[in-house]
Amino acid sequence: MEKTMRKAKISEILKYGLGGVGSNVAFMLVMAYLMFFYTDVFGINAAAVGGLFFVTRFIDAITDPMMGMIADRTRSK
Repeated sequence: MEKTMRKAKISEILKYGLGGVGSNVAFMLVMAYLMFFYTDVFGINAAAVGGLFFVTRFIDAITDPMMGMIADRTRSK
């Protein structure tokens, strides 16, 4: 069986992207509140909080593809 490939329509690309927008808006709202909370309530330096956010995103960028590979290779019922 031969699979035929077709280009995605612009509307399909936009619809796919809107799902990411929804989750990222919620994530960014939480991150903005955390930045306020850590700096104004806990009194942590803004540069330290930014560094903390950077390190966690960097670790996430490494572990997410690894977990994806594990999930792709896992065979279960």
